[in-house]
Amino acid sequence: MPLRNCSQSHCSGADVELNEVCKQEGWAVGHPVITRDENGPCQCHCSCLAHGTPIQSSDKNFKAIEHFQIGDSVLACGKSLKWQEAKVTFSQGTRGVSLQKNTVIVVYEDKFLAVTPDHLFFLSDKMLKPAAQLTIEDKLMSSNGNPININSVHIGDYTSGFHHIATSTDKPNENLENHLLNTNGVISADYTLQLYYRANDSIVNSTISNQKNVEIGTSEYLAKWGDECLKSPFAKGEVLKVPGGLKDQKTPVFIPASDSNINIPSDACSFISEEEARKKELEPMRPWSDPMSREWADYLTQQYKAFYPGVMYHVDWSDNTVNAYAWVSNDNVKHVALKGGLIRHQSLELEGLAVVLAHELAHHYGGDPSFPSHLSCEGQSDYFGVNVIMRKVWFGEYYIITAEAGIGQMANFFGVSNVPTVPGGSAGCNHPAGACRIATYHAAIMLKGKPACAS
Repeated sequence: MPLRNCSQSHCSGADVELNEVCKQEGWAVGHPVITRDENGPCQCHCSCLAHGTPIQSSDKNFKAIEHFQIGDSVLACGKSLKWQEAKVTFSQGTRGVSLQKNTVIVVYEDKFLAVTPDHLFFLSDKMLKPAAQLTIEDKLMSSNGNPININSVHIGDYTSGFHHIATSTDKPNENLENHLLNTNGVISADYTLQLYYRANDSIVNSTISNQKNVEIGTSEYLAKWGDECLKSPFAKGEVLKVPGGLKDQKTPVFIPASDSNINIPSDACSFISEEEARKKELEPMRPWSDPMSREWADYLTQQYKAFYPGVMYHVDWSDNTVNAYAWVSNDNVKHVALKGGLIRHQSLELEGLAVVLAHELAHHYGGDPSFPSHLSCEGQSDYFGVNVIMRKVWFGEYYIITAEAGIGQMANFFGVSNVPTVPGGSAGCNHPAGACRIATYHAAIMLKGKPACAS
């Protein structure tokens, strides 16, 4: 069974222990961690700022965030911007360099910060806003209270360690006293403030920007701000200097979200029709920066590749299209692709995506009936994917568990009942109706013949 998100309060309470595990193992932020109790798994949330981020430790001095130890001095303030010396009560982060997925790059003045998506910035209107919701219309706040323009905001993967510190374990008050830090010239939150934000604390929530915010990378964000956020702010081949230009850091690499883009040829087979895919873009989605969804997709492509290595697998996370594809390139290479919109659709979790990926592989291995391109027809791919491919990938009872859960999710996705009743009609080689596809999955798992509606 896949890892599920547990309650925010439980995860917040378990954060310290979980994050120690993350630190020891070198796991990136967002990595799913199985807990020991009945409340279920959580995720690593230990770090928010990339290694090398300068944090003001005294009136004139800055120190890289990962170099702070418990008991060290650091300057902190609240909404009043009364800076005073505080002691570091918590300091933790990932060990060494890891690939941090969904890192937000905030560019301002001649500087930049690399942060995790939920890292909170203190804006010039004295409200907090997570990095993933920042736009060029927002203004950061300098340590002396002056507004600072944001030049651009970007999202992608970043090779670096990540770290965070806390000045107090006390619950933040309405003034956020001693929980704001000077991070490379702009004010943002300490770790304790982040914890209470994730726990949905009412006091912290009252300080969160109440504007109608959308997350970077989503269709709504791209429609208003364009797709520059998916590209790199750095010149090709530019050697990145870590924030503040600290010299003792390893050179990080930023991989913009657009690097995952894959062009789908016109003769590719899609999981659903393009018309249906456009409609489904309007349906509920998980957040663009949701780490669990991306872990499911990355895991599944690795899992299926172990059994079907003769295929090139693509996870196009930055594309909001709700679809998946199979095709053969001109050099006779088999391809399958999962688009980000499909991966993030709220109806689908790991098992549902497993059914989709099996369907796309079945276009290559399902045999006749087939399209002129020799890719198997849609109904045949539905049947062969669950009947043969999933049986091969998932051993014994895990096949039944995964397939049954996946069929239930697919029924929700298509908006039909999860029943094996076969409807009438036939779609030929094209996409069968949703009810037929569910009936086909049930027939496959029960080793019955392919329904006529899928023929």
